[in-house]
Amino acid sequence: MQSHSTTNALNTLAEELVVVLQDALEEALPLTEREDTDLRDLETATVAAMKRVGQRFLRLLIEACQPMEPAETIACRCGGTAAFVRYREGTIITLVGQIRVSRAYYLCDDCHEGTYPLDEKLGFCAGALSAALQEALAMTGVHLPFELASDLFERLTQVAISDNGVREATERMGQDRLEADESLVEAAWDLQRLELPEGPSEPPKRLYGSIDETSVNTEEGWRKAKLGSWYTTDEPPLDERQDEWEPRAEEISYYGDISEAENFGRLMYVTALQRGAHRAEELIFIADGAQWIWNLVEEHFPNAIQIVDWYHATEYIWKVAYAVYGEGSDLAEAWANKRLTELWEGQVEKVISACQAHVNPDQEDDPVQKAITYFQNNWHRMRYSEFRAQGYQIGSGTIESGCKRVIGARLKQAGMTWTLQGARQVIKARAMFLSDEWDDFCQQRQPLRRTYCRAA
Repeated sequence: MQSHSTTNALNTLAEELVVVLQDALEEALPLTEREDTDLRDLETATVAAMKRVGQRFLRLLIEACQPMEPAETIACRCGGTAAFVRYREGTIITLVGQIRVSRAYYLCDDCHEGTYPLDEKLGFCAGALSAALQEALAMTGVHLPFELASDLFERLTQVAISDNGVREATERMGQDRLEADESLVEAAWDLQRLELPEGPSEPPKRLYGSIDETSVNTEEGWRKAKLGSWYTTDEPPLDERQDEWEPRAEEISYYGDISEAENFGRLMYVTALQRGAHRAEELIFIADGAQWIWNLVEEHFPNAIQIVDWYHATEYIWKVAYAVYGEGSDLAEAWANKRLTELWEGQVEKVISACQAHVNPDQEDDPVQKAITYFQNNWHRMRYSEFRAQGYQIGSGTIESGCKRVIGARLKQAGMTWTLQGARQVIKARAMFLSDEWDDFCQQRQPLRRTYCRAA
């Protein structure tokens, strides 16, 4: 049941909003008398009116969140007591535009720090963007170049934010995620704390992991951006189409960064725990033949089933065929197809034997010898007939498409050059969005806090 003071406050809010709405309606009504007025004109007037009403509505709601009469003193963060000084106005830019809010200001005589209880309660900083506006801007910034994102955002919301403002919001979101990832890794590797993620209550039966890398142009030159993913796959059909079925990735989580392999391996380890890898019935890792990737897998996931991407393996066969018989020749195609059949059946030793017959010891950087070394190093990851019989994926298309979606589509457009930190932040933010973790992360973000100190 509402108190008398609450009822009075609601009535006051309603009366003020009615006045604002009446003023907006009086301004818009002349449009209805013009012969050239169309629906677009009426929509534009409506949006402008709703923005004015929204600004007033939000300001009234914010101010209603503080007591009618301020307390004389409040506890200060330093342990002392802060005394009420006066009401102060502050500006905040929100999803409905810029608004000015009056709130109680307190000052502590001990630490000389001022504070606004309303700012602390609602989680905003005077003179800054609201959290909701930051998150909305960052969402456009992870998809579009910042200048285009700024233009689109203004068209859709009637709130003008510069391209630099979009960049800052996007990088801030990415930085928050970067710091969260670093804290997660630090807690897991701190022998005093040893805090490990618990993972889901119901671990997956079969969990896949994969890692790849791509290049990003930065002010420090081209840098390798690493991307990891964890995902599950769909179940095979129960009808006669089962023989033609190929597992498809589901519930994909991406984790990206520009970092050393050791640090990235640690990130993959803690995120694996978050996805329940340590309690999964089967853990499968798919990647190309890069040795640094398999070194990380051996270190952090020694019990994982290791699979070299089928398509990368086939590329080596075609390189040998072209080197020996000439690109496009019938002999090259016939030789390659026979080797592909052997590889498909997991007969890696036959592939190696066939390649050995064409080694050219006099040729430097011989592609045939490269292929032999590749197959010898990865033969245990090429048991494709066994893998297919178990219903495993044998291709790393999930992570390769992830590199294009998460990194390439946003950071590798024509003419783009990034600061190293900016690239890391955008990769973090975009990976989070494409992993469907955006909303949960935004709910957990700590609001920015501004300190107000006076000299003693």
